[in-house]
Amino acid sequence: MSSNDEKPGLFSTVPKHLGHNFHSRVGIPPQHFVPDSSRGLTAPENIDCGAYQATPVEDAKKDEGQLFNEAPVESVHGFPEPGEQSPRTVTVMNNNFFVPDETWANLQNLDDCDYLVIGSGCTALAFIEEALRLDPMKKILCLERGDFMLPSHFQNLPLPFNLVLGGDSETFPFTLSKETVDTKELGFCHGSCPFFGGRSSFWSAWCPRPSTDLMRNYAPSLISTVESEDFWVRARDILNVTSAADIKDGAYGDLQKRIGEKLDQSKISQLVPTADLSEAAQLAVGAKSPTSSLRFNKLSTSGPLLECVEKQRAAKKNGKGEPLMIRLNSTAVQLKKEGEYVSAIQTNDKVLQWKEAGNTKVILCAGAFPNATLLFNSIPDAVDTVGKRLTGHFLSHIVARVPLKVFGECHLLNGLEIAAHYVAGQHPVSKLQYHVQITAIHSPNPEQDAEDAARECPDYAAAATKDQLMGSEEYVVFVCATLGEFTENNPNSFLRRNLNDRDLTTNVFLQYTLANADRELWDTMDQATYETIEAMSGAASEIEYWCEGAHGWIKEKPATKFIRVPGIVHEASVSYVGEKENGGSLDSLYRPHGVKNLFVTGAGILPTAGSWNPTLTICGYAQDLARRLHESEDCRDN
Repeated sequence: MSSNDEKPGLFSTVPKHLGHNFHSRVGIPPQHFVPDSSRGLTAPENIDCGAYQATPVEDAKKDEGQLFNEAPVESVHGFPEPGEQSPRTVTVMNNNFFVPDETWANLQNLDDCDYLVIGSGCTALAFIEEALRLDPMKKILCLERGDFMLPSHFQNLPLPFNLVLGGDSETFPFTLSKETVDTKELGFCHGSCPFFGGRSSFWSAWCPRPSTDLMRNYAPSLISTVESEDFWVRARDILNVTSAADIKDGAYGDLQKRIGEKLDQSKISQLVPTADLSEAAQLAVGAKSPTSSLRFNKLSTSGPLLECVEKQRAAKKNGKGEPLMIRLNSTAVQLKKEGEYVSAIQTNDKVLQWKEAGNTKVILCAGAFPNATLLFNSIPDAVDTVGKRLTGHFLSHIVARVPLKVFGECHLLNGLEIAAHYVAGQHPVSKLQYHVQITAIHSPNPEQDAEDAARECPDYAAAATKDQLMGSEEYVVFVCATLGEFTENNPNSFLRRNLNDRDLTTNVFLQYTLANADRELWDTMDQATYETIEAMSGAASEIEYWCEGAHGWIKEKPATKFIRVPGIVHEASVSYVGEKENGGSLDSLYRPHGVKNLFVTGAGILPTAGSWNPTLTICGYAQDLARRLHESEDCRDN
């Protein structure tokens, strides 16, 4: 929408929560606090709000009738009456950053909204930030189904916050197949994090860059898009991706260098015959600015999205932008499709519609399964392709240790050292992919190192435990989380509508099964993991393995049942880009076939999972969507 086409609605005025509220947060009594009739505030004439003087008791009694019979007066610093005594977190956050209840209640249409974004995770941040970078006059409303919980990634917070990982912070918006549950190696599929920021508050932050030869069966449009170096530069920038070799904050130092030397790319195929890539881990932990002293800070979208809110607030004040509006506790339930356009959205508490077909564009950023569920319930043709293909990653977890002496003369005795490294390969026949996420740690003082180790470990869910570190003061402990991809050619893995569930946010049935190709890859990647550990150790005779069955260190490799970890991750491919006749759900502009103003982001758009963590790539595609929509509007305007 052109910035000149102003209409009444959400963006026509700056809401109260986007007003001049900075001073209220730093305790400065500004002019903003003086009752202003233009803001609907009044005060008795005998009260000098600017002077901040107390009214004598006798005057208060004399004017009591007048004071309490007039319109409510905004209390400032306890004047003219005590302030709110039971503020709620949601109220404070809404008044400063999010769409408050009163504004939301009055909202009826989105005629003046350019982009309606569903979700607040990584692809939402990537799309929103890129769209506003290109045109700060864009009017964006973002709907998040959950509440505000964490201001940052949980690893950036004090150690007790590790308790929020999993459990009540994870929900499962599907009915899982008994066949999946009964497959002991799989067991379940990890769910969603229904809070502001989504999974970004809990993710591992590994961000490898896949080469195009790993993008098996990708549509030509997807391949040509990633061939631009700028695609990767912009994606790395939004996620603050940095190499573990460049962190150099004290914890990442000599050990990182030694692991890199032992697993050098030039010799990896000799050390691990099925591997073809070895590099220092690429992690979304980098500093926000060159002058920052914080060298390891895991990215969560919570902070950057609120920074976008603040930036757009300032731009609106200067006439150079429009406010970014984010509404919490608003679940997208169903979209209304009319002809080739969606023209309304049903949320959990209201219906919002837009009159001009195609004017408001809807961007789905809620995750592969929630996106697919919304498509099932909104686009009649979606059942023809959505969910027919299902991929993702299965995991093994192998922990080993070797004496410090295998690293020769080094400085590891001085304190906590961590290294993060990435080795990737393929099954020699099927070409299905795997990768090994290596975390090496030397902790000479496990009790003292606990908080720093928890904060700086590359993947908290696959970190060395206290029991593994205690007694390993003279060792380097290797924690290897190995991920393999499910084949895309398995009709027994799928996501389908569940007609027995009347809740439109959960009415899908999920089933993962293991094909023979998956099992063969799993054997290959376990072997590759052991070979990687031997390559880092130099001598197999020095290696000890952790066995959960014995809950201790053993010389033999643990049984397979102790290393294969239930819990599927990185679900993908349920609504992939491709021709409809070939099973694809989306066109080259990430739209469901036959719909012109609905767009999908996330790992669901990928035809195959590969083995690499998908976040960097899908954020790049979300940014590409923002750029292409901007370019199409430029062409239309010209």
